[in-house]
Amino acid sequence: MRKLMTSNDLVKIVKDGCTVTGTGFSFMTPEELFIALEESFLETGHPRDLTILVPGGAGNLRGKGFDHFAHDGFIKKVIAPYYNLTPALANMVLEERVEAYMLPAGALAQLLRDIGAKRPGLITHVGLGTFADPRVEGGALNSRSKERLTEIIEIDGKEYIRYKPIHIDVALIKVTTADGFGNCTMEKEAGFLTTLPMAIATHNCGGKVIVQAERVASIDTLKPQRVLVPGILVDGIVIARPENHWMTWREQYNPARSGEVRVAALDLPPVEMGPEKVVARRAIYQLEPGEVVNLGAGMPEYISSVTWEEKIFDKIILTVEAGMIGGVPGFGLQFNTASNPYAIIDQSFQMDLYDGGGNDASCVGFAQIDEQGNVNVSKLNSRIPGVGGFLNVFPRSKKRVHCGGFTAGKSKIEIRDGKLNIIEDGNVIKFVKKVNQITLNGSYINNFTVPTVIITERAVFHYSKDDGMVLVEIAPGVDLKKDILDKMEFQPVISKDLKQMPSELFDERMLNLCGREPWKDYTLQG
Repeated sequence: MRKLMTSNDLVKIVKDGCTVTGTGFSFMTPEELFIALEESFLETGHPRDLTILVPGGAGNLRGKGFDHFAHDGFIKKVIAPYYNLTPALANMVLEERVEAYMLPAGALAQLLRDIGAKRPGLITHVGLGTFADPRVEGGALNSRSKERLTEIIEIDGKEYIRYKPIHIDVALIKVTTADGFGNCTMEKEAGFLTTLPMAIATHNCGGKVIVQAERVASIDTLKPQRVLVPGILVDGIVIARPENHWMTWREQYNPARSGEVRVAALDLPPVEMGPEKVVARRAIYQLEPGEVVNLGAGMPEYISSVTWEEKIFDKIILTVEAGMIGGVPGFGLQFNTASNPYAIIDQSFQMDLYDGGGNDASCVGFAQIDEQGNVNVSKLNSRIPGVGGFLNVFPRSKKRVHCGGFTAGKSKIEIRDGKLNIIEDGNVIKFVKKVNQITLNGSYINNFTVPTVIITERAVFHYSKDDGMVLVEIAPGVDLKKDILDKMEFQPVISKDLKQMPSELFDERMLNLCGREPWKDYTLQG
C-alpha cells in the first residue's frame, strides 16, 4: 500500500510557504494531521509561513481544530468564514499578528468547485454591499490585510462579486475508510462538508491530498456508490489514533448522526424555561408545517430542541448549512450536524439551494442591528465570531427571522408567573445607531423578500424598506420605556396595533403544538 504514510511523512510534504486547506467544523476535522504539523513547527520551526484556507471553522474553543495553527511564524495568512470556535486564531487576527480575511462559508465552498474546474472564480450576488464587497472592506480583518480577494463585475447590467481563485498546495481531509488505492468512504462521518470539491481543487492545482482515516480496506472491497473521494485524487493515507478521530467534538461515534441508523428516541431533555425557550417558541410561530427551514448558530439552535419537545420535528424540514436536510439538528459543539437526517448532501450544493431561495424560512442570530436594517454577526470590537453561512442562508429566504437576546453581556432574566422578570440586564446594546461591520446590508435584502422579523425575549420587531424598524409585540411584565426604548440607540416606530407576545410562550407547560392547527394532522408523506 504505497499511499499509506505516517504523520512524519506528512510533515515532509507541507513545505514553508504552502497554502494548506482542510475539512472540519464541529465534525470532520483531521485532528491527527493538524497535530502532526503543529508538533513539527514547535520542535523544528517548520513548516512556517503557511496560508491556511478554512472553508468551515473547525475548532472546539479549547485549542483543537485550526487553533493548532495559532502560533507566530507558523502561519502568515488565514482565510476563513468563521472564527468563533478558534479563539486563539481570532486573537492573532485582533492583535494583528497575522494577515487575515473573512469570506462567506458558502462562497468558499462553491469557490472550491471553481478552483478545481479552472474557472475564473466564483461569480455571485452573495456579499454585495457587505464587508466582503471590495468597496466596503473586501473581507480584510485588520490593517495587515492588503490583498483584494474579491472584485465587482457587471453582467447584463447587474452587479456581482467575483471571488478570486486561490492556489492550494495541500488538502487535509478526514474520512472513515480508505482502500489501498486511496478510494475513501465516509460511512461513520456526520456529513461530507466540502470534501470532494476540496480534493478536486487541490489535485488540479498540482497539490497533494492527504486523508486521515480510521481504517484501511483491501482494494476493490469498497462499494463504488459509497466512495466519496476517488483514489485518483488521493496522495497519502494516515491512520489516526482513536482519540484523534472522533465523529464530533462531543461524541466518538453516533450512528444516528451519520444516517447509518434511525433511532427511535434521541433522549433530548426539555429546554429549560428561560429567554432562549421563549425566543425559540416565538420563532416557531413564524413557521408552517412542511416548510424547509434553515437554523443558524446561537439562539436559533434551540428551535430544533423545541420542535422535538413539541413533537412536530417530523412535520417540518429543518436544515443546516453543512448539508443536513431533515431530522433534529445538533447544537453547541455539535452544531451543523443532525440526528436522524433525511438526507446529507455536499455543503456547496446546500449553499446553492439557499443562494437561490430554495428554503422557505431562515432563522439566524444577530449581534447588532441598526436603524437601516444592517445586521452584524461577524465582527465586534473585542472578538470575531465570523460570518459562517449567514450570507447564503438568509438574504433570499422566503421568510427571514432573527432570533437573539435583546441585549448582550451578563444578565439575569427569569420567567415567573407568565411574565418576563429582568433582574439584571445585559450592558451591551444590540440595537445600535450604526453596526460595527455590515454582515448583511439592510437595503440590499429588502429587494427580495417580505419584511424581516426580529424576535427577542422581550420584544418582536418587523423591519421593511418602507416602514423601517417597527415594534409590534412586547413581553408581559416588560416596561416599554425602561426595558426596550431606553436600551436602543435609535427610536423604532411603535405599531398602532402593538400587542403582547402570546402569554403561553412564558408558561412552563408545553404548548401542545402537535395537537393544534396547523400542525395537528399534517404529515410530510401527504
